[in-house]
Amino acid sequence: MEKSRFIELLRKKESGEISLWELKELNEAIEGNALYASVLNHLQDISDAQPLFNKREDSSIAAELEQLKTRINYQPLKKKTAYLKRLLAAAAVVLIVITVSGIWLSRQEKAADPTNIIATQKGSKTTITLIDGTKVWVNADSKLTYDNTFGVKTRSVWLSGEAYFEVAKDKEHPFIVHTDLMDVTAVGTSFNVRSYKDEDDAETALMEGSVQIAFKKKETAKILLKPMEKVVVRDPAVSAYPEKEQPEIAVVKVVYDSTQAVAAETGWLTNRLVFKQESLDVIIKVLERHYGYDIKVQNTKLLDRKLSGIFKDESLTEVLETFRLAAGIRYKIDKNNVLLFN
Repeated sequence: MEKSRFIELLRKKESGEISLWELKELNEAIEGNALYASVLNHLQDISDAQPLFNKREDSSIAAELEQLKTRINYQPLKKKTAYLKRLLAAAAVVLIVITVSGIWLSRQEKAADPTNIIATQKGSKTTITLIDGTKVWVNADSKLTYDNTFGVKTRSVWLSGEAYFEVAKDKEHPFIVHTDLMDVTAVGTSFNVRSYKDEDDAETALMEGSVQIAFKKKETAKILLKPMEKVVVRDPAVSAYPEKEQPEIAVVKVVYDSTQAVAAETGWLTNRLVFKQESLDVIIKVLERHYGYDIKVQNTKLLDRKLSGIFKDESLTEVLETFRLAAGIRYKIDKNNVLLFN
């Protein structure tokens, strides 16, 4: 139930204008929401009132209402005026209490919300240090979220996109990265997590220490990764190639290029793009995020073309020119739009 509807029903209940269906709606909302129940207790404590939800029979309530009407209609004018003043004063107190409770409710909801969001646009990256000392590098077109309890009760973050973590050690509070397909748990270690919504695969690459992987959409045992290993999780629901026999979960070695001192999974940290026989479909997504361009292909058969290369600080034009010379893929750039064709 929306907060505004909850406050509206509270007002109606206190004024006696609530219908049977609305009372049922209010009771169900309180039973299903601990925060609303807390607000009700808070309201009763402030107003020092009787319980708002009377459990007497409807016939008893109706009889008392008739008696109340009779008393109001036949009492002397001065007494009626005094009674109405008291009634209005009581209504004013109730309104104030409910309003205060509404403000309190808003503050409680705000405090419970994950208010800390680090988001990057295409063509940009950022680095942050969390309150526990953990360093995080956030790649382009990514969002990292954590709530106000981080570092106090838990160390949980939620990731959409890609980020590299150097986790500060704290055995009492494991560091957990939540993504759509998996949860990555670490104590003190360095690893890269990639989980973009527009990609078939999500992966975690461990560089140092150890991490434990739990899977959300697959009933399987948890996996403990060793350094220089990565787990790749495929979501068949969004796979562009569901007919291909590919494992839903695979653990593979992280390939480190000693001549270039770089691994494909973490090259972006030093502004390098590393492709090891990647399809053009995947490469296009990486280039779009890295450079902030919109890239289309004239012939979709090009998307299956496999390419390799390591690029550091090159412009998009230089990268595309390399593809043209190596694979015959031509290109046309118009402002922030690129068309690839053969």
